[in-house]
Amino acid sequence: MKFLKHFSFFLVLILGIYSFTKLNDFHTSTTKVEYNEGNTALTFTSKFVTEDLEKAVGVKVSNESSFNSAVETYLRNHFQVKVNGVSKSYNYLKAQTSPKATRIYFEIPSPGQITSIEILNSMLVNEFPEQQNFITFSIRDKRDSFVTKKGSVSGKINL
Repeated sequence: MKFLKHFSFFLVLILGIYSFTKLNDFHTSTTKVEYNEGNTALTFTSKFVTEDLEKAVGVKVSNESSFNSAVETYLRNHFQVKVNGVSKSYNYLKAQTSPKATRIYFEIPSPGQITSIEILNSMLVNEFPEQQNFITFSIRDKRDSFVTKKGSVSGKINL
């Protein structure tokens, strides 16, 4: 009887771990958008799971220069910004990688007076249908956020 109890416990544990890893294939990114009146740029910091980003751009982190170039191209194709209804180009600064996470830094220099920001962020949604991109804003002491995902890849905040 004791054997059956231990066997059942381990069977439930193994099945639970297996189902958890299969059911929780969770894909997210975060982007922090910051601007203070004293700053001269609207800054963006995006964080991704490195393995997911490698899959999307088709280049491994180990090939640093090719990876950085591929990330910039991918970013420009999947992340667009409008300030006050006008499309803005941004300066790609760098990708900082680790085995688990990759941070991408970019900025819009001298954006002027900001009354609204609209962001289209379709990064990784084609590779992972359940991808969610969380975008948070800290602009002139105002905080706001929205999420983009497949079928809803853009959002807007008014200041």
